[in-house]
Amino acid sequence: MLSIQRRNTKEAPQACTPNLLPCRINHDGPVNASHRYWAPEHDKDGNLEAYFRGRKLKGREVTLPKGYKGIVVKEAANEDETHKRNIERLRRRQSEEEDVGEDDEEEVKMLEEVANFKDFIVWGHEAVADGDDAFVKGVEEWIGFAAAMHAPGIDVQNEQKAGT
Repeated sequence: MLSIQRRNTKEAPQACTPNLLPCRINHDGPVNASHRYWAPEHDKDGNLEAYFRGRKLKGREVTLPKGYKGIVVKEAANEDETHKRNIERLRRRQSEEEDVGEDDEEEVKMLEEVANFKDFIVWGHEAVADGDDAFVKGVEEWIGFAAAMHAPGIDVQNEQKAGT
């Protein structure tokens, strides 16, 4: 199970705009890139365009729907609490105090919110990411689908009885 916590500082998390690049880079986190190496600009169609290591990229800005917020997380540094819980769980098992029918406690992994965002940019090689892109589809289709599934609905059985 994952648990997300805010930083223990009084400051609000930093706002950012994540860039999802169509390549694998063995680094996660912020980069202090100079404008010489990363300078996205709007083209004549209004899409973003940039060059990364000599390759042309086209970007599409995706805005999260109203009421949603994206967050950037990292694994929380508080490993002592996890270690204490694991030792306590082991002691309980050894002393056989747990009932046979009880489920084992699930490991909780702590994540810390380091930044938040309201939009992100999906980059494609020489073409703008279309609606089939997993990130674009996730925002445009799945969030709407989830909202429809959890919205108050019509009672189908009562409607069928009334129609016949």
